[in-house]
This record gives sequence, structure tokens and C-alpha cells, in this order.
Amino acid sequence: MTPNYVTIVTPLKPDSVEPCRQYLRDNADPQLGQVDAFLECRPLFQFDEIASMHFCSFVILGAADGIPPSLVFEATFDGSRDDFLNDLLRIAPEGLDTIYRQCAGYPVSGIATPELVKEYFVRHDVGANTFFSGSPGRTVSQIRGEGRIRDNLAAFLSERCQAGEKIPGRAVAILDIVRDVVRGAGAANWAEQPVRLPWEMTFRNGIALAAVIAVVVLASLLGALVCWAAGHGPESLHRIVNAWLQTADQIGGRIDNQVTTVFPWVGELVPMIQTSTLRLLSGLTLAWVVVRVCELLLKSVSRDVRDQFLIWRFPLQLLVVTRFALVAYIVGTVLLAAVSGADALAPEGTNSLWGMFKELAAVGVQLVLIGLLLLIGWHFTTSLNLAIELQPLDETWENLRRMALDLLWFAMLILGGIGVLLIASVLPAGFIGSMARIIEPIVNFLFLFVFFAVVGIFAAYAVGLLAMLTIGAMEHQDKSKFDSAAGLLSRARENAKKYAREEGGINRFQNHLASVTTVKPGVLRRWLLRLVLFAINLLSRFWFNRGELGGIPTILSARWVLIDGGRRLLFLDNYGGAWESYLNEFIDLAAVKGLNAIWTNTFVGAAGKTYSFPPTRFLFWRGAQDARPFKAYVRQSQVETIVWYGAYPTLSVVGINANTDVRQALFQQLQPAGVDRLLQGF
Repeated sequence: MTPNYVTIVTPLKPDSVEPCRQYLRDNADPQLGQVDAFLECRPLFQFDEIASMHFCSFVILGAADGIPPSLVFEATFDGSRDDFLNDLLRIAPEGLDTIYRQCAGYPVSGIATPELVKEYFVRHDVGANTFFSGSPGRTVSQIRGEGRIRDNLAAFLSERCQAGEKIPGRAVAILDIVRDVVRGAGAANWAEQPVRLPWEMTFRNGIALAAVIAVVVLASLLGALVCWAAGHGPESLHRIVNAWLQTADQIGGRIDNQVTTVFPWVGELVPMIQTSTLRLLSGLTLAWVVVRVCELLLKSVSRDVRDQFLIWRFPLQLLVVTRFALVAYIVGTVLLAAVSGADALAPEGTNSLWGMFKELAAVGVQLVLIGLLLLIGWHFTTSLNLAIELQPLDETWENLRRMALDLLWFAMLILGGIGVLLIASVLPAGFIGSMARIIEPIVNFLFLFVFFAVVGIFAAYAVGLLAMLTIGAMEHQDKSKFDSAAGLLSRARENAKKYAREEGGINRFQNHLASVTTVKPGVLRRWLLRLVLFAINLLSRFWFNRGELGGIPTILSARWVLIDGGRRLLFLDNYGGAWESYLNEFIDLAAVKGLNAIWTNTFVGAAGKTYSFPPTRFLFWRGAQDARPFKAYVRQSQVETIVWYGAYPTLSVVGINANTDVRQALFQQLQPAGVDRLLQGF
């Protein structure tokens, strides 16, 4: 079950802001309790009685530029919105009625007609443009239950060790833990059931593959449209592709003699495999090597997330596209050669039994040789993969390792293709002919499809480059329209004092961050922000659903909401750890690109001036990487969290997901190594 959420934004009467704030502090904000009851809810707001609620908070947004002050209530919960609102009105009718009577448009009858109140909440629920959950598929009861199981197991092992008793053998230990702790605590009824994950998580890789296929198909359609607009139909394109292949054949012919000199066994294959095929493969191989070398050189320049700029990323990604296209042409060339009949053996005497035997024996020996070479290649690829795990390499050696690994894989691909040609050379002509009628149209379609896809991708990147240049021009204009975020540094320390209560009070393990910024004027800015939020929402749901968002493993739940008709951006976030370390993760990890893409479209006001988000370069780069101005900007945009409640305030995202893994492992048939890993986790 994926958590549901509400973001209820209601306009406050101007003279009710401070009374409402004080009432919430005195009657709604949970207090620091004992160890077993970390958050003690107030009598008028018994949030802990809502079994389905993960988090909730109250925030007040001040008036700005003609926008009245607002009361924001956010909640994350399991189940339907209707059931949650019913529970909310059940556990806090008096408190909610007192608060929302300070809001415009609240029903006069108040809680006496709860259906009208619920309709009022639904009408002001703005949802979220982007929502992220760090532990999708886990209900509140499951998270709490798995936490208790882990705590009980840790206590069990601790007691056994303190008593001086030796922990039993691996298999016995795991059985004792399951029997004496989990089942003994009455948790077996649900703990032994398989964890039910949302379909977005279950089919995550399949969805990603389908998305890639869809993108390639769309690129191919775009390429076909571009070619049609340029006056090139399928026939002329077929001639262009053939011309490219002939060029590759000519290049291959120039290096064919050198290859056969260095690798004599290749020369032995020439009588059995058409020379033109080897030349074509040699030319395509050379092109692949050149492209891959250029790609690795660009990667070495832009490996650091702080130094990845547009000037490197565009050509790097186009080189990746070209490399995969070359692999597709190599595979297609091998398949065409295998069924063409031109590569079949035709020496004299093949009609005799002895000639056929010699023919098959020669092919068999060469297939064995290719198999041995593939095994050697597999051994070296494994060694190269292990090398980086055993010892970190510097930049130069890491590039050499990557290049060697790629060359090995590519050589294995070529060897496999030669093996296919050898097998095809001894198959009956009738079988080859029937296969040719199937394979040749498919491969020719593949060639055309890949050509269209490459053209489409290059065309899309050309449009993207124009868009990036437009964004760059907008960023340049911002420098004259807004003051630099560095001007907020003098206010950062004073701003930090405002939030000392919430960041050092009940939020000992988890924290809440509320931020509101103003969207920069202009239609392009607003649509760009909406597009970025839409893209991040898709990624959050279908890819970043394993406990991290862009590499950040501390976000329990977060939402971005455009409010006031798209004029302001509200960010509400539940996270683990301290404020400073949390923002450092945004700066140092890949998530900085998404962060920049969102907040570069916003600004904040202070002392009559407007301060832009730290300057970005082409939307994704720089920006938050300028750490001190970025943190000062966040402090200026931050809004006090008046009320915060968490159902499991001592758990982190990593802990929640680890507890699920422990619970599942307990009821599986583990190998000794798996039992050791489980016990070492405690």
C-alpha cells in the first residue's frame, strides 16, 4: 500500500494568526514523553489514536503580496482520504473546530455538522505536485510491528550473551530466535506472511525497461518524421545505411591485414567466412572503440557531481547513443551474414563423407577455441569487476579498468558472432534459406529503426540544447532582477535561532522542514517548474521507491505543492538526522540536480529585497553546490513547524527498510552465510 496524503491550505483571518499559533502550541503540539511513549499527544489532539497516520503537522504561512495568511495541515496516512478525515474528526473534534473557526469560509455550524467540515477540508485539499515516500508499501502497523520484532531479537541476543551462554550454532540460532521471540510474542500470525509491495516496486525494473523502449520508439518515430520532412523516404535511407556499411567495410579492409598478422587464428577463419564480413565487422569495431574511448575521456572530466556541466553532458550522452547503435549494427551484420549463404563452406570435395567430416571437424575445433577464449574473457571480466571492490583506484587506473572491461565484453560479443557464423556455415542450405526469409526483413527493419532512432535522439537533443540555451538566458537575466543569495548570509544565524525549538526538542531522531518560496514571474518559469515537478513525481513513484531519492536515504516523506494559483511553492518534508547534515546530502549527491531544477525557479523576500536561489548553470548545475548561500536561502524560506507528530519517531528510513528485510529473512530457508549476516545486523 502506497501512503496517501492531504495538504489542506485554508485562509486565516488576519487578526487570528497569533491566537491560532498560540492555541496550536498549547493544545496540539505533542510533548516529549518517556522512552516507551516518546511523543505524548495532547488531550484535544490524540493523533496516536489514528492507527493509519504516519505523520502530520500544522504550519502557518504569513501574508505576502496580497496573499492572505494561511493555515496548512499536512498528513501522510494509509487508506483512503475519506476514512482518514473521519478518524481526524473523531479524535479531535473540539480542537479542530476551535482552530478552523479562525479560517475564512469555515461552516458556521462547525463540528455540529461534521459532513460540512469534511467537505470544507476536501475543498481546500491541494494534494501535492510531487510526493515521495521513503518506505512505500509499509503501513504504520507493519513498521511498528517490524520495529518491535527487531528490538525483541536484539534484546534476546543481548540477554544470551550477557548470561555468558554461547549462542547456538547457525541453524539452531535462527530457529531459536524465531520460536522464542517472534512466535513467543504472538507476532507469527502476520510476521510470517510475505511482504506485499506496491506494483510500482514489484515491477520496477520492468517499468524502467518499458520506459526505455517507449523512449526509443518515440525517438524512432521522431527520426522518421525528421527524415520525411527532409525529403528522405525509406528507399533513400536504405541507400544511406548501405553507404555507411560500405564505408565501414572499406575501413575494415585497411586494418584487416594488421588484424590477421597479430591474431593468426583469424586468418584461418577467412577461407570459411567471407572476407567482406570480417572487414565490415572490423570497421564497426574500430568505430565502437573510438566512440568508447571518447566517452570515457568525457566521463573522466565530468565524474564529480559538482563538475558535470552542459558542455560535457550533451556530447557524452550522444556518444552513448552512438555506441549502442553501433552494437545493434554489428549484431545485425552477423545475423545477415549467417543467413546470406555467402558465408557457407563451399570447398571442393564437400560432397564426400570424408569432406563433410573434415569440414565439421574444422568448425568444431574453431568453436572449441572460441569457447576457450570466451571462458578466458569471462575470467578477466570477473577479475576486473572484483578489482574495484577490493581496492579503490585513482582516476587514471579506473578509466583504464573500465576501458579494458568494455573491450573484453566487446571482444566476447565479436567472438560470439563469429561462432554464430561458423555454425551457420555447416547448416543445411534449405534451413538457412528458410531462416533468411524470416531474419533478413527483421534485420533490415532493425537497421532502419536504429537509424531513425539515432536521428530522432539527435534531433531531440538539438531541441533540448535550444531549450537549455533559453534557460541559460533566463538565468542571466535573473542576475539583474534579483539580489544574490549570498546577501542572506548575515541573516542565517538569526534565522536559525527561530527553529531551535523544533530541531532540538521532540525531533530527536526525526525532523520536519517547512519552506515556502515565491515562483519567479513569467509563463516559461511557471511551466518549467511544473514540468520539473511532474518529472520528479514520476521518478519518485516508479524509480526512487527503494528508500532513497536521488541518493538521499534520510527522507521519510516529502511533498512539493504549488499554492496560491501557482504563485508560491510549498515544501514539506519529514527527514531523519540533523538539519545541517540533511542539506549536505542534497549538496553532495545526485539529488542536487533535481533540487536545482526546482528551486532555481523561485525567490524569497527579506527586508524589502528579493533574493534568488543561488545561481544555476543551465538549470541543473551549480546552484545548491554553493553551500553557504544555499543554506542561508533555505533558512530564509523556512517556516516554523508549530505542530509535528510522527507515529514512529525513533526510526529512520534505513532502519524501517532494514527491519522489513530482517522480518522476511526470519522465515526463509537461510544458508549459513545468510544466518551470519542476519545475526551480524544486531
